[in-house]
Amino acid sequence: MVTLSNRQTDIINFLSNQNTYITIKNISKMFDISERTIRSDLHSIQYALKEYNVFLERKPRVGVKLNFDEGEIEKFLNMHEHKIYSAQERVLFALIIIMTKEKTTFEELAEKLQVSKNTIIQDLKSAKILLKEYDIKIEKKSYYGIFSEGNEDEIRSYLLLLYKKSTKYIQLDINKYLIECLRLDNNDIRRFTESIEILASVKYSEEGLDELEVLIKFSLCRISIGNTVKYSSDYIKQQKVSENYAILKDCVKDLNYKITESEICYLLKLFSGAKSTLGNFITTNSEVDKLTANIIKDMCDVININLIEDVDFKEQMSIHLKVAIFRLKNNLLIDNPMLEEIKYKMSFIYSITEKILSEYESVLKIKFPESEIAYIAMYFDALYERNVKEKFSYKVLIICNGGLATSSLLKTRIRAMIPEIEILGICRLRDVESSLKNYDVDFLISTVPLVLDNYKVIQANPLLELADIEKINKEIFSRRYEKNCKFLVEKVRNKSQNGLSKILPQKYSQIGVELKDWQEAISVAAEPLIENEKIKRQYVSEIIKVIETLGNYMVFIPEIAFVHAEPTFVIENSVSVLVLKKPIKFGSQKETLVKVIIVLANKNENMNLVNLINIITKEGNIKKLKQANCYEDIENIK
Repeated sequence: MVTLSNRQTDIINFLSNQNTYITIKNISKMFDISERTIRSDLHSIQYALKEYNVFLERKPRVGVKLNFDEGEIEKFLNMHEHKIYSAQERVLFALIIIMTKEKTTFEELAEKLQVSKNTIIQDLKSAKILLKEYDIKIEKKSYYGIFSEGNEDEIRSYLLLLYKKSTKYIQLDINKYLIECLRLDNNDIRRFTESIEILASVKYSEEGLDELEVLIKFSLCRISIGNTVKYSSDYIKQQKVSENYAILKDCVKDLNYKITESEICYLLKLFSGAKSTLGNFITTNSEVDKLTANIIKDMCDVININLIEDVDFKEQMSIHLKVAIFRLKNNLLIDNPMLEEIKYKMSFIYSITEKILSEYESVLKIKFPESEIAYIAMYFDALYERNVKEKFSYKVLIICNGGLATSSLLKTRIRAMIPEIEILGICRLRDVESSLKNYDVDFLISTVPLVLDNYKVIQANPLLELADIEKINKEIFSRRYEKNCKFLVEKVRNKSQNGLSKILPQKYSQIGVELKDWQEAISVAAEPLIENEKIKRQYVSEIIKVIETLGNYMVFIPEIAFVHAEPTFVIENSVSVLVLKKPIKFGSQKETLVKVIIVLANKNENMNLVNLINIITKEGNIKKLKQANCYEDIENIK
């Protein structure tokens, strides 16, 4: 029998639960490893499956899919069954077990996690370190066992955080564990949440329902071992007057658990803080309503739009903001699985959103975390998409050596399939240079091989195949952020602009350096900040990791990379610049040429990125920065 690694078996398990094709890129994200490693794993899996009636189907540009007989896949998985938890998995699972049981022992945990007692002792030391920033403790009493202590609200919120972390690990089926602990099944919980939706005229998102149902399960586990939330009689009186309290009081009877008035208030908090797609469970005061309206107004002002006609979207944004503020005021943890992608793929909009929200924190008496800033940035981007981006077009010249029929077909198909493209004209190969004198183009589409200095040329089949459309759309996507930034810069431009030298002091600037490797270039660019104790050396590794994972979204102005990462290794807000002697190939997923690398180190919210783009995108400044030969050239960029 072919021996497979735990990860390879997990991949088979994962694929067996998919009903459609899934790309290697998505599998690599799921398992947090490179696409190259996934391809290698799939090769091993394909070889191992030859012994069974299970086939791994691989379609170029579509993905992979398992075709199998249920009996055969079950036979295969039974042969390769394993329960070897990683250290991180053990710590997560151990904490969940301890917090959902009245007491446990080292021996019970060791048996459940299939490791030695000594390993569990070491794991619990790691668990206690994780709990330091929370009001939660893991205690041990002789002749009794191991148990948890702390603020009940905080314990339940932390359990949700542990659950969300556990979903990254296929082996940790926490839902199954919780059902085993309770005297009811998933359908009972689902019927309960559905009843609330109907009676309160609200619809929750799938993510919101998943979170609610897990928290209800955790709450019932805590109640069953005698741990309940306790609120003051005054607070309970305030909540009991609401219609939603009455709805919850009536519905909890079906759960067959003793639910106190305080616990109904806790459930009221959970349902009020869950993400909805229709209706509103939450009750807010006039001050929050006014501040929410002001935040939306500020966003609209930035892009100079009026939301009067878009009532539904305005209401949706308003609900999200009210729920977010409610969660933050009630210490309900906010998680955003897309945080990193949003921060780097929408970095400019994220920066503006962060700035707008920061101006309301003192009034609201809350601090918006990165995860919530990212969610609101998504709304801001959607607002922008609906009202501004559609006005952008991408000017293209078509080069075609065929006859009128060929060129007309290509032109018609491009207009039908990619409506944001504005076709300026069609010319023959021999007329390209003269035609370009008359047109200001974003890029060219050619039916024949063509290379032109200073112009991007995409070769396409006259019949415009799917692969051609994909290539053109990729080029549009890479140019979109640049147009977005230029548009937004005009809206947030500060009239009292300082020169570039105010943001990029000489001691943090390096000009005319010759390098070939992009990782080395980032390291060199960041060195002045390390030497001046503005960042730690690990920040460089984090930047490289972000680029390898998310791609070149930092290069939204041609040949200029704005590189940054999480603020963990930032000591103080700072910026450095490296102007290379010659452009180098940048990135690992999709290479692009880069001449300038700007390192952004933000310990906390600031407008470095916005201010830099403000100056750089002024007419002629992009060229001046890329052609700088000495620091004096940077000083002259105003």
